[in-house]
Amino acid sequence: MNTLLIIRDSLIEKYNRFDFVLRPLIRFVIAFIILTVLQSKVGYFGQFSRLVVIAAFSVFCAFFPLGCISVVAGVFLLADMVSISYAMAIFGAGSLMLIFILYYGFKPGTGIIMALVPFAFALDLPFLIPVMLGLNVGIYSVIPAAIGVFIWNMIKYFMENAAVLSEAPAADIADSFVEISRGILNDRYMLAVILAFVIAIIAVSIISNSSMNYSWPAAVITGIAVQAVVFIAADIIYGGRPLVMDVIGLIASFLISMLYALVFYSVDYRNTERLRFEDDDYVYYVKAVPKIDPYRDDEGYDIKR
Repeated sequence: MNTLLIIRDSLIEKYNRFDFVLRPLIRFVIAFIILTVLQSKVGYFGQFSRLVVIAAFSVFCAFFPLGCISVVAGVFLLADMVSISYAMAIFGAGSLMLIFILYYGFKPGTGIIMALVPFAFALDLPFLIPVMLGLNVGIYSVIPAAIGVFIWNMIKYFMENAAVLSEAPAADIADSFVEISRGILNDRYMLAVILAFVIAIIAVSIISNSSMNYSWPAAVITGIAVQAVVFIAADIIYGGRPLVMDVIGLIASFLISMLYALVFYSVDYRNTERLRFEDDDYVYYVKAVPKIDPYRDDEGYDIKR
């Protein structure tokens, strides 16, 4: 465990020293991976599937906030839709524009979440996102997470019906638009997934911020358990995803989340102190839990760095 903590501290130190280089590099890598995975799934517009084009847009994203990646991914998706179906493109453009107006008008700053949720679904690791959001972002991340689920459902519908949409007559755009709207908005499995995400994020956020011992592992376990119940029930009732894939994804997400919690939220509960002090107006009761120092042994002696 100490080895992982030492590696963590070393990486944080290097990041703080070279953040002016690493920040745009990290944004470039994130954008490149997300756009590559997106085009591998729905790359119907051939020009945007070329690695040189993806790299060029990733360089563009590297010099803007992370939310820019979601905007560029939306442009790629709309280009793919236009190449297949004008009705699908109209629905997609209207949905993304409404999301942009409502979300960025009230709560900008976490737009990258809307791109990470479909990315996680594409990798069959959707359960990881609510846990990470609950640990790191907080309860208000339920809004972009729910939007991300809607966007993934739209992408999934597009992938599953691309052949049918491409054969629809151009004169039937209105009928196709109505059919697309019904197929996406009336999907009860999507609503179940949004419910699972919302409950998991709220539960993980509340538990991880509580003063109970081992709150972070408990938060991870609770978040995964909530999603397991809702997802498996939705799979059985609505047949949304293969049950085996969900079980594998749940196990993988649990292991990754627990490793993350152990590395970044490691504290020594054995040396917990409870303090009491007061001023003229209040009496304060404080529970102080020391962080684990990888450079000290169990008896508090320094270990050679």
